[in-house]
Amino acid sequence: SRHISAEQKRRSNINIGFKTLGSLVPTLKSQSNITNAVTLQKTVEHIGKLQQERQQLQDEVKRLREEIEELNTSISLCQEQLPATGVPMRKNRSDLMQDNFNEYVKSRTLQNWKFWIFSIIIKPLFESFNGMVSTTSREELCHTTLQWLDNHCSLPVLRPSK
Repeated sequence: SRHISAEQKRRSNINIGFKTLGSLVPTLKSQSNITNAVTLQKTVEHIGKLQQERQQLQDEVKRLREEIEELNTSISLCQEQLPATGVPMRKNRSDLMQDNFNEYVKSRTLQNWKFWIFSIIIKPLFESFNGMVSTTSREELCHTTLQWLDNHCSLPVLRPSK
């Protein structure tokens, strides 16, 4: 009798194990009345598929880690090339225009000293133009240039005030 109950318990555990496999293996879930041999075969196939997927994921992780390492190396090389004081910033448009104006006055004054007098007269107009006219787009350039002409180049403005 002890022997019979031990055998029943063993068979019950085996059946529970096969039911558990049936609920875990996707190809077995929707089917009923499958033999234990088929259940074991489908379980082996499923485990093989999972191992293959796991290997693919591990390969992908390895590839991504290598790519990260390459990128970090590339970043380090780029950073080593940067000057210790930082990257010099480009001058803004207004400063570049001012430099160009000064260079132009210098070269023209060397050709004819009278240009220096003209530059003194024209400098306030240049500075107002430089501060007011925008070059962000063709429309903006036209609009702000016309505004500048109205505000700074009309006859009443240009006539010396008494």
